[in-house]
Amino acid sequence: MRFAAMFFDDLTPSSLDADLTRAHFDYLRDNSTRIVLAGGLRTVEGGPFCGSLWIVEADNLGEAQQLVDGDPYCLAGLRPDRRVFVWNHAPIPPL
Repeated sequence: MRFAAMFFDDLTPSSLDADLTRAHFDYLRDNSTRIVLAGGLRTVEGGPFCGSLWIVEADNLGEAQQLVDGDPYCLAGLRPDRRVFVWNHAPIPPL
């Protein structure tokens, strides 16, 4: 199943502890078969981050939530407002 994880925060990786940021990106890499897309969100191009979005492959909602909660940024308390949603991918017919 696919899930969408949304993180509502204003983290800027370059302004955080380098070891923590490295651990975060290592976590994304190490779980790349389950965290299939990930990236920061901005309200305007080049603006500050306002959150992040992950697309997660997991067997169930609990597994997806565990994967999200295991992110080093979450473990460090930097992402208290995070939510995981079941994603019902729309079947878009080809043109």
